[in-house]
Amino acid sequence: MINVPARLLVSICLGLVSFGLVLARQPELPPQALQRVTTFFEERRNARYMEKNCQPTTYPGWEGLPLQQCTYSVKGHNDSAPKTAKVIMLNASPEQLARWVVATCMEVTGGARRRCTDTLSKHIIDQSGAQFPIAGIVLEDILPEDGVNEVYAFRNGVTVRVDGVTHRSPQQPTAAQIEKSLNGQVTSTFKFARIQSTTRENYKANGGTRNVTELAWLDVVRDLYKAAWGNNRNELMIAWARANAARLQ
Repeated sequence: MINVPARLLVSICLGLVSFGLVLARQPELPPQALQRVTTFFEERRNARYMEKNCQPTTYPGWEGLPLQQCTYSVKGHNDSAPKTAKVIMLNASPEQLARWVVATCMEVTGGARRRCTDTLSKHIIDQSGAQFPIAGIVLEDILPEDGVNEVYAFRNGVTVRVDGVTHRSPQQPTAAQIEKSLNGQVTSTFKFARIQSTTRENYKANGGTRNVTELAWLDVVRDLYKAAWGNNRNELMIAWARANAARLQ
């Protein structure tokens, strides 16, 4: 018979209890709603336009997670030629997205009715294509919306300014700019956190207590997205949903 030290037994028991509590806190999700939302995201995989020529990679602060570095090209209808950029992403599967959406609707509205799950799912696709850029350039036609894609640098799911990368440039980024977008110095950060455009104000209104001023917002978004990975509950998504509950009821 193997003698196990009492302290080790206590540690094991406490660990098992903690694991059980985590599982207990995750409510059972209705299978029909999960399947419905999973199918929605599966049918819209083409919204992930940056998921091209991807290779596994790593990035500081995201160790142990299945990051992908992708090299993609896009062409707006008024671009003279396709533009190419690189981006590191951690994109959830349709199944993971469905778990987040259904759990959010259950927590915020008390159920997984179609009005909530459909509205939230469509919002995610409209805002981000369900893509979470950790670093690099996102090419989008936003400001102005004129058929020409502009350069937006990202860190931890938020648009940022990076030293050496011209924000909203309509030009093809140079190799040096692409490299800086991945590893250069962030000088300022913008407002919305992907994948559903959660704001600092949404986070605070939902009970968030951490500092979110300036670049600190990037750390909060990173930590909350990592905490959601592999789990049902996504605090960033819940914060947005609470702030927009009238749309989901």
